[in-house]
Amino acid sequence: MAAERGNLNVYRALAHAGPPFAGWMLAGRAALTSKVVPARLRELVILRTGHLMRCPYEIAQHTPMAEGAGIGSRQLRALAADGRLADGGFTPTELTVLEMTTELVTTASVTPALLDRVRESLGDERLLEVLMIINRWSGLALMINALDVDIDTDTHFSMPTDDPH
Repeated sequence: MAAERGNLNVYRALAHAGPPFAGWMLAGRAALTSKVVPARLRELVILRTGHLMRCPYEIAQHTPMAEGAGIGSRQLRALAADGRLADGGFTPTELTVLEMTTELVTTASVTPALLDRVRESLGDERLLEVLMIINRWSGLALMINALDVDIDTDTHFSMPTDDPH
């Protein structure tokens, strides 16, 4: 599975986990290939999480995918931890989801009013999947930062296919 996504430093570091690594990779494929959350919104959430978690590796790997999903330089700048989301030209739904991402990552909770706004915009299934994305990439950022994984200079992440066979 790691081979389908590129021979990345993060996979070499985490492969030492043994059997749990295979399940972790399957969960990652599911998050990246799901049709529930559009690729653009997924990449916005991942990049905002990466910035808030101060994880240069995550930012470096997902910026090209974000650009491929139609996220421009103005929006990329706004996603930075010190960026102003309101200046990014995001849709109202994107902005609400990014506000939730910011609140959850920086405070470890979400106010009921904000959660209700996101639920109203996305519905329950998308809301839960966005929360899973935040969970996955904030946890990944913690591991990457703890292990001090070097940014890949000669290879980049390749999106998995939705059919692993």
